[in-house]
Amino acid sequence: MSRVTRWREPALVGIAGLVVTLGFYWRIVIDLRSTVLFDLGDPLLQAWELAWQRHFLFNGGDFWTGNIFGGTENNFAFTDSLLGYLPFSLIGGSGPADAILRYNLAFIFAATLAFIGGYMLVRQLGGTWHAAALGAVVFAWAPWRLAHVHHLNLLSTGGIALALFALARGHGFSLRHGFRPELARPGWAVAGWLIAAWQVTIGFATGLPFVYVLGVIGVALLVVMLRKRKQISRRLWIADGVGAVAFLTVTLLMTLPYLRVVELYQFTRTLGELQTYSPPPQGLITTSHFSWLWSDTAFTAWTWDMEPAPWEKWIFPGLVLLVFAAIGLAFSAWPRKVRLVLASGVVVSAILALGTSFFHGTFTYLLLWKFLPGWDALRTPGRLILWTTLLLLLLAAGAVTKLAQSLARKHKQRLVALVMILPAVGALAEAVPVFPYAHPPAMPEGLQQEFEKPGPVVILPMDLTGDSIPMLWSTKDFPILANGNTGNYPKNWTELTAATKAFPSSRSIEALEKHNVRRVIVVKSLVEKTPYARSLIRSVDGLPLTKTETRDIVVFTLR
Repeated sequence: MSRVTRWREPALVGIAGLVVTLGFYWRIVIDLRSTVLFDLGDPLLQAWELAWQRHFLFNGGDFWTGNIFGGTENNFAFTDSLLGYLPFSLIGGSGPADAILRYNLAFIFAATLAFIGGYMLVRQLGGTWHAAALGAVVFAWAPWRLAHVHHLNLLSTGGIALALFALARGHGFSLRHGFRPELARPGWAVAGWLIAAWQVTIGFATGLPFVYVLGVIGVALLVVMLRKRKQISRRLWIADGVGAVAFLTVTLLMTLPYLRVVELYQFTRTLGELQTYSPPPQGLITTSHFSWLWSDTAFTAWTWDMEPAPWEKWIFPGLVLLVFAAIGLAFSAWPRKVRLVLASGVVVSAILALGTSFFHGTFTYLLLWKFLPGWDALRTPGRLILWTTLLLLLLAAGAVTKLAQSLARKHKQRLVALVMILPAVGALAEAVPVFPYAHPPAMPEGLQQEFEKPGPVVILPMDLTGDSIPMLWSTKDFPILANGNTGNYPKNWTELTAATKAFPSSRSIEALEKHNVRRVIVVKSLVEKTPYARSLIRSVDGLPLTKTETRDIVVFTLR
């Protein structure tokens, strides 16, 4: 087989994945520099993260301490760092428009990579291209993923599938034929470990479960290789050794700043949080109203009965996937033992995804919570549906592969292709999105001049998601902001947020002085119709403040 022929299929898959992604994300494609999907919360936070990486590359400093939360130490490790997307930080320049541009490009890349990864994994494990097409669509666009369109870190799962694909190819493994050492390719084994290391650098929301899954795979792999050691080449042993050490080293280095954060701020997830974010059993058949096909159907019946954060509880993997996975239990190209293992994994992972909703999680999720290092930092069990989906798509791929092979013996290949592509088309129909979108507001006139002055500043309004807007505005020169929006919040932020709700007042000034903040800037357009609007009309008589007003902002300076 020539090199051109060998790479033709992956190239076509990449093009197909990109085309689908561009079609689904057309809202941002036509306006890459000023439109984001869903809302102005997490998308702007993650745009700021990529911009901060660029700022560090060109200006140096302390990478793990961003300009938010008053420059609180290690604040960049308060949430997933997206460090794996560092190359995207080279795109464009500084400022909000370029921050949105690189964020949207990374978003498109993540979805395309998940599509490619799903396809290549199924192909390597023994599926026909029809089955791999279903795997690609499901892994990139399962209905539950639509609810996380504002979570780039959660949609960035392509590295998981590609790492598993490369490791399987490197060890000559497929679901149909098992482990065949004679087909081993040590170079691919190294690539698998390195891709896995890159995936961990995206963040631990999906990376931590992946680390433990790889641990299980690694132990199983070691046992098999020891049993067949006479057939294993020295090159493969070396490849696995080098790759595993690289993976573990990167994982360890990534954990250090997060361990430092726990040491400094004692951030913990409580059992109450875990219970709040655990999906109820009906979450398994509840999908997002962003699904064009399932919106206003029985699959969205419980959508709004799952507050708070309902998107963490809509974990429906897809009807087409469930149907073909069920068929794959009895009719499949995979051996019976493989099907039983996959089915068992589906059940276990689905139970774990329910968190404390499955008999209070006492003998399921809480065991992981109590005994696995780092697991108690995860408060959203529903995200484990990723692994349920992966196992379901492997079951479904076995069924589609068997059906395609059966039809191929009786009919022409073109007819088989026409019929067996229908599962992928059906899954794609379930994934067609109807996304909301948002335009970040332009920086108010005069704010940049205020940013150029020394010292931390508070931007009002100051709240959980609204703080993402001044974070985006700060991406030109990264002035120190007391504002911030991440997965964890330091004490200075919570105190200032509570105190400034009544700004200007004696209490709020005491809090500002305590945290060395000398200026408060009220953005008129953002405080309209909010309690913060009162800050524009409250008297400053008797308070140690000077007040300067322009068309867009009001600046209060402590004397």
